[in-house]
Amino acid sequence: MVDHITLAKKVIEKYPITKNDFLEIRFFIGEFTNINIRNGAAEQVSNEFKIGAALRSLIGGAWGFSTSKNFSTRDLSNALETSISVAKASISGLSEKSAVPTNYVYNGVAPLKITIDPRDIPLEDKIRVAVDLEKHVRHEGEKIKVSTASLTDIVQREIIVNSLGTEVDVSNCYVRISGSGIARDGSIVQNVSDSVGTSRGWETIKEINPTEMGTKIGRRALNLLSAQTPPGGNMKVLMDPTLVGVFIHEAFGHAIEADSIINNMSVLAGKVGHKVGVPDITVYEDPTIPGLRGSYEYDSEGTKTKRRTIVDKGVLKGYLHSLETAAKMGVEPNGGGRAENFNYKPIPRMGVTYIDKGDMSIEELCQEINEGVYLSKSYGGYVNPSIGQFFFTAQEGRIITKGEFGPLIQNVSMSGLTLEVLSNVLGVGKDLEMAFPGTCGKGQSAPVTGGGPTLAVMNVVVGGSK
Repeated sequence: MVDHITLAKKVIEKYPITKNDFLEIRFFIGEFTNINIRNGAAEQVSNEFKIGAALRSLIGGAWGFSTSKNFSTRDLSNALETSISVAKASISGLSEKSAVPTNYVYNGVAPLKITIDPRDIPLEDKIRVAVDLEKHVRHEGEKIKVSTASLTDIVQREIIVNSLGTEVDVSNCYVRISGSGIARDGSIVQNVSDSVGTSRGWETIKEINPTEMGTKIGRRALNLLSAQTPPGGNMKVLMDPTLVGVFIHEAFGHAIEADSIINNMSVLAGKVGHKVGVPDITVYEDPTIPGLRGSYEYDSEGTKTKRRTIVDKGVLKGYLHSLETAAKMGVEPNGGGRAENFNYKPIPRMGVTYIDKGDMSIEELCQEINEGVYLSKSYGGYVNPSIGQFFFTAQEGRIITKGEFGPLIQNVSMSGLTLEVLSNVLGVGKDLEMAFPGTCGKGQSAPVTGGGPTLAVMNVVVGGSK
């Protein structure tokens, strides 16, 4: 059996480097299952292995990167030499030298913490679950025009060794099942979806009922066909935890990733220590919470993660960092450097981002809104973190009249500016829920979780009829 740490140290030690230089070898060993069913047909069924090593060099302030699909001493040495050569060739063109903090070294092992390993489940059984879910979305009625189900599981191991002395062996498992339905009646089209995702094992799937999940999705899509057209304009909005989770991840979270700050692509640049929301708003980034889809113990640079307080009582406290961005900003690394696999370099990424709970009940929040709309379950949208602008579509909602829930409304949009929303919060619920188990794309994919309590907000632009 390969001793990856001893092998990596042997290769790294062959290359003398100066005090400010840096070498790193990251082994990646992963097994993936992807199943996608659409309208009764399998669009994708795959089970694959992805094995390789990523080798980084920081020489004279310039980065080099290379990969190897083989773990022999010779292949790793050749790849590291290539990485060093790339770095040396890049020095002359530098406008600014890069660095990594030299006083942070991590050593540890984080084994899988799952009950049922998805690698032990036959592919046929996995397909059966996805087929069952999709079938029950579609069978709810002939007005369901598109029905989908997807099931993914990933078991991966990263072994990170660098020239500073970091030696980390970390394993993670991510399982997710989702379904969607598009219902149509004449010109009216309604989109609904739902998903469950964790960093646990196949027990995630054992604990849900695919038949029931698919049936609920199909029924929700059909019910929305006869729902009221949403109102439009600037109004008070009650956002459910699902929508809050998407908002805090997409509209706010990407703006706290330090590479966006350094590249001046974030509305939060230069705002540490400044007020960015009302005093009732506290935001955490905490991948240490067990079992959530975005949870992990060490990042892809071997940095041990921890709970990061991003906003404390309305005041911005910090950003999410890789080793490189931490060095550039003169702060401690905080475990935000994540990579999809060995083909990618670690970059600052979220894990579990959420707004902390308040003390208001749903009834109290409705009274605070008085006249407005309740929006729930995001169906995607658009975000520009450089100016803090967002546009989201909610799958459904309800009219709020005189502080009471009223009729169901159809797919409805909400848009605005991130910092204005956080500054216009009227009340924070006590129903904290980690309601958004997603996959984030930022040039490379990462399992994430977003969450929060129900929020009452004023002056939100709602798209609908006026």
